[in-house]
Amino acid sequence: MRNGFRGTSMDELASQAGVSKQTVYKQFTDKERLFREIIEGVTANAQAVISALTAAFGDTPATTRDELEARLCTVARVYLDAVLSTQVLSLRRLIIAETEQFPDLARRYYEQAPAGGIDVIRDSLEPYADAGLLAVRDLRVAAAHFAYLVLAPAQDRALFIPSELPSDNERELFVVTAVQAFLDAYSATGK
Repeated sequence: MRNGFRGTSMDELASQAGVSKQTVYKQFTDKERLFREIIEGVTANAQAVISALTAAFGDTPATTRDELEARLCTVARVYLDAVLSTQVLSLRRLIIAETEQFPDLARRYYEQAPAGGIDVIRDSLEPYADAGLLAVRDLRVAAAHFAYLVLAPAQDRALFIPSELPSDNERELFVVTAVQAFLDAYSATGK
C-alpha cells in the first residue's frame, strides 16, 4: 500500500486526472478527499452510460425476434464499449481496491453504475416480456444474465490484463454469442 491507497500514488492520480501533481496537492489536502471527489465524479458519469443504454433500446420496442436480436446486439455493443473504456476499468480497479476503506463510496458506485445498468436493461426488457417475445420469471435476474453474458469474459480479462483489451472482432463475437445465449434461454416458445 503506497501512501494509504493500494496501487495509487499522487503521481498516478494526477496523471489519470490530466493535471500536475502540484495541482492535486493544492486542490486536495488529503488523499481521502481526493478519492471521494473522484468517485463522486465517476458516479455522475455513470448517468451517461445509463442514457446510452436507454437510447440503444430505442424509442419503441421491437416486434419480432429478429428485431429484438438486432436491438439487443446494439445494446450489448454500447454496454461493452462503455465498460471496457480504459478510464472505467482503471476506476473500477481503484474502487475495488479501496472498498474496505470506503464502503459507502463503493456501494454508491455499484448502485449507480453496475446495478443502474442492470435496472435500465430490466426496465427495457419488460415490454418484450409483456408482448410475449421473452419468457421471463424475474426481469432483474434476466437483465443481470444479459449484462454478464455480454460483459464477463471481456471485463475479467481487461481488469487483470489491461494491455490486452479485446479486438473489434472479439468484441463482436462476445456481443453476438451473448445475445444468442440470452435469446436461447429467454425467448418465448414459438415466437
